Amino acid sequence: MSTETNASRAYQHLRNKLISGEFEPGARLLYGPIGKEIGVSATPVREAAGQLANEGLVDLVPNMGAIVRSLDRSALIDIYEVREVIEPYTAARAAERATPEQMAKIQAELKRMEELTAKQEKASAQYAGKRIKGQFDKADYQFHMLIIEATGNQALVHTASQSQVLTRVFAIRRHRHDVVAMKRTCKDHQKIYRAIKKHDAEAAREAAAAHIRNGLKVSLLEIDENENGEA
Repeated sequence: MSTETNASRAYQHLRNKLISGEFEPGARLLYGPIGKEIGVSATPVREAAGQLANEGLVDLVPNMGAIVRSLDRSALIDIYEVREVIEPYTAARAAERATPEQMAKIQAELKRMEELTAKQEKASAQYAGKRIKGQFDKADYQFHMLIIEATGNQALVHTASQSQVLTRVFAIRRHRHDVVAMKRTCKDHQKIYRAIKKHDAEAAREAAAAHIRNGLKVSLLEIDENENGEA
């Protein structure tokens, strides 16, 4: 297998871990152990880390390697502002362009999130709760990306993917396993899905915008709670 292919595999592996919250802000990426997880050497993992650094997801620190970046309040607001510009538009376009096959995939991710939320309510151990929340975050990401992909605009897909990953990597709320928050997300997603299914572009736009505003509000509240707890 070529180094380029190995680097691509390593990149996707790291990105998936970032999306699901397996790497916390400030965590060091250990190239060797990560490579062993997917059967490659440290070199392609190092190359993948360089790509993640170019995307603003990690910092490359001399004598340490790649460190997952942390996000302050201002930067988080910036990312959500980007999302509020892009995602209501993509939801509206998806309402006009999504195929039955695409709608089925979107619905499947929504169902997956609802099932995981039900499991989360029954999870008694912290480990189980964190594992389920990681799966939930992956389904959440896929739900949004499937809607964006339904526009057929690859430039939008690339830009929106970056803001989606940044939100998940840096938002403090990803460390919490709050069933109430998961239910809120599912409720928002149901509104978006129903509007797209009805081909109601304006309703889809409004539902997506409200969802993003809700996400920012929760994230900022948790940043404030975290800062107050450390004071």
